[in-house]
Amino acid sequence: MKIDEAMIAEADGEQKSDEQLIAEAEMTPCMGVCVADGDTGWCFGCGRTQVEIDDWQMFDAAKKTTLETELKGRVTELLERRKAERAAGGASGRRGRNRRLKV
Repeated sequence: MKIDEAMIAEADGEQKSDEQLIAEAEMTPCMGVCVADGDTGWCFGCGRTQVEIDDWQMFDAAKKTTLETELKGRVTELLERRKAERAAGGASGRRGRNRRLKV
């Protein structure tokens, strides 16, 4: 990722330190699970799709904030659906439809 002057300058005119820039560049919702649901494409750990994972560092703060709000609901939905499937005895074929994500 290339860091340009716009990324360095704060709204109040202060510049960020190298440490701050690195920390912000590395912050993602990743939980280290990196397996996508076969139906929705959502990661079981963070809720993102492969495209959202690939493009995360290009999103502005507003897009990230909006998406982070959605991600919590996605993960909850995935987990609740999986619990319901297991309770109904239908979980045996689920794992074969899930896929590893590229991070």
